[in-house]
Amino acid sequence: MSDQIVTLLAVFVGALTSFAATTIGDRLRFRREQARLWTNKKLDVYADFLGSVKAANQVTRRVAAGRGMGKRVPALSGDDALTRLADAEARRASASEMVTLVGSAEVVAAVRTLNQEVRRLQWIAQGVLQADEATWEACNHAYVAALNAVHESIRRDLRIPGASSPREIRTPYVPDLPSVDETIPVPEDATVTEDQNVRRP
Repeated sequence: MSDQIVTLLAVFVGALTSFAATTIGDRLRFRREQARLWTNKKLDVYADFLGSVKAANQVTRRVAAGRGMGKRVPALSGDDALTRLADAEARRASASEMVTLVGSAEVVAAVRTLNQEVRRLQWIAQGVLQADEATWEACNHAYVAALNAVHESIRRDLRIPGASSPREIRTPYVPDLPSVDETIPVPEDATVTEDQNVRRP
């Protein structure tokens, strides 16, 4: 009788152990799968945001060229310039919101700094902020530095191995640049999104 009890207990313990191991294994697999899915989602969101920033910057540079600054890209001016800039800015703002939704705190902070640099370049290109050629170039260098910081924060968030290759900043950062934090008058034809603190004259 005692042998039977021992046998039953052994079977019971074995079944319980097997069930626990299977349950724990399933949970670990589920967590790994969820982590993989979120990593892929973050990668898509980050890539879309960086693409929108690049597109917005390209349009901004062309609008600035139309005002005589930069001059290394085909110039844009008139209604076509404003339309393209508004479309590019709308895409950037939407992509930025998605980063805020799924990004790490470090990435979100870096993206907000980059967004400020993007807006400053846009306002200079539209004539909202006054700047000479040297200041325009300095603002572009600040934009590149902020973009590099976003890349670094994304690599850390996604745990991408290996060393990064940041974009080169050829001249020192100039700290005395036009501010994007102050409330400033904006011409009627300037492109302004909801997150920009401006007022109409």
